Amino acid sequence: MKLAFEKERQKVKQMFCSPTKPQILELVAAVAGGLLCSILCIMGHPWLASMVPMAMLIRPYRYSKNILWPIVWVGVALAAVMALEPVVDAYYTTWFFPIYKALGLGVLLSLAITPHFMAWLKRQGRQAERARQDNSRPKFPAFYFFVAMLVPLLCAWASKGPYLDSFDLAYELEMLRGETPLNDVHTMAHTFLMWLCAGNPVVLVGLQIFALALLLTVFAAWFYRQGMGLFCIGATFSMFSLCGTVTELAVSPIKDLPAALCMGVVLYYSMRLLVNDLQWHWGHRLAFGSALAFTGLLRHNGYVLVLAAGVWLLFRAMRQKQLFAVLASGVVCIVLVNAIGYGILHAQSPNNGFSVQVYATGIVAVERRGGDITEAQRQRMKELLPMDYVEACLSNPETEGRTLAQRLCWIRDLGQYLPSEEEQAFAPLLQDENGTNDVFNNLFILAAGEHKTEIITLYFELFLQNPWLCTTEIIRNTTTIWRLERGLALFSHVFYLIGILAAFVGIGKKKMLRFWPVLLPIGCNVASVVVAASTNELRYLLPTFLLAAPAVLFFGLQSSQPTSSEEQPQ
Repeated sequence: MKLAFEKERQKVKQMFCSPTKPQILELVAAVAGGLLCSILCIMGHPWLASMVPMAMLIRPYRYSKNILWPIVWVGVALAAVMALEPVVDAYYTTWFFPIYKALGLGVLLSLAITPHFMAWLKRQGRQAERARQDNSRPKFPAFYFFVAMLVPLLCAWASKGPYLDSFDLAYELEMLRGETPLNDVHTMAHTFLMWLCAGNPVVLVGLQIFALALLLTVFAAWFYRQGMGLFCIGATFSMFSLCGTVTELAVSPIKDLPAALCMGVVLYYSMRLLVNDLQWHWGHRLAFGSALAFTGLLRHNGYVLVLAAGVWLLFRAMRQKQLFAVLASGVVCIVLVNAIGYGILHAQSPNNGFSVQVYATGIVAVERRGGDITEAQRQRMKELLPMDYVEACLSNPETEGRTLAQRLCWIRDLGQYLPSEEEQAFAPLLQDENGTNDVFNNLFILAAGEHKTEIITLYFELFLQNPWLCTTEIIRNTTTIWRLERGLALFSHVFYLIGILAAFVGIGKKKMLRFWPVLLPIGCNVASVVVAASTNELRYLLPTFLLAAPAVLFFGLQSSQPTSSEEQPQ
């Protein structure tokens, strides 16, 4: 016990080691690059901001056959995005291109970017391999790196705080004050977190931005121990993990950042597990398992990752018994919150219509866009959804320009709408004496929550009859995932995804079979948004913006390392 305590004391002491002058210069330059990107984006020059990281990538490289597949893949991905734009909005046909021109431009852009990006990854991997053998390398200046990551977050907080105008926040505070019954529409775990902060959202924001800076420092310390350069880590995190999207959401006291931080902890331990670098202290096991559990407890769609990662860890636990403790700690957390906690606090679980918004809005889309729907199916639709209310939403001039899903889900008129004669079956849903239903916005969402199974069943029937129509409707309602967005350039979500997958492809087939779990946090989050969220809010995609840089750096570390016998699929 004394020896373990002494080791931990030495680790803490090393965190406050004085950085060398070159390290200080590297940190200052890294943060300056990130701030420059942010300032240029704020000033309305995102393409110019994109040139900052691009300039760092460009240097002579050697052509390799291994680069051909990433070039083709990235080119096709960019071309697909450009070709899809007109499907969503006819306005974009004036700027984007027909398929053959889009393919040509996509390949040209890929030729200009991908070889430099892949060469940079290989270079980082080789440099890291050499650095690991250098015993004279300075210690990682953890405290100073933490401060470097905290500075941009504090700047964002100072410019955007106190950020108290969120309806979600107001609803949670009402529950804490006893004005609304406790319920899990916004997850009980986050409401409890707000309670721990004495119901003060400013305290919560302060804690979560400190936690974000700490998470990035933990990632950086591990990458540094693996041999990666301080400037490379700092610049990549400053520019991408702390981009404008992340900093804006980081100073918001709602549940997106806490859930994303838990995903980050899961990613961190997954990386160390995959390279056999995880020392199985009980602290590691509890942190891994509880972070995985709270990914779901803090966001309902986080359970997609909980299920996928749980299955993966269960298979690995057959060979690494320590993982059973990870799984057990996760199960205990979920039981404590969802079973015991709910009972003690008498928390309610109202029918949440937002969980089936993709399917409910998809049904409406089939009817509105003249899809194949039988009279029997149309009658079922009217029994499940208030179609007169749907008509009122879609004819509202104030919502012009939004997607069909946004026009149906974002109109907050609960208690103001009078159901028509054909909608009298839905009228009791508007009777809300204690205010619990206020969070559900409108009659459409309330009705969807009452008939989840029936709505999902009808939707899949209509999907089989109208596959193209239903698919394009999903594409239209999830543009934040895939749209190039001329105004965001390299800092749009689709570029993050392309960068991650290009780096993943670059490590080779054998390593892809081993390291695919690194994609789970981001992949599961994106998949859950596609199947459960059609209101197209960028905050749902925070995990990609936050965790893409660590994922890319991890693949860079593996890109130049030989595959050993230990690195076979498990």
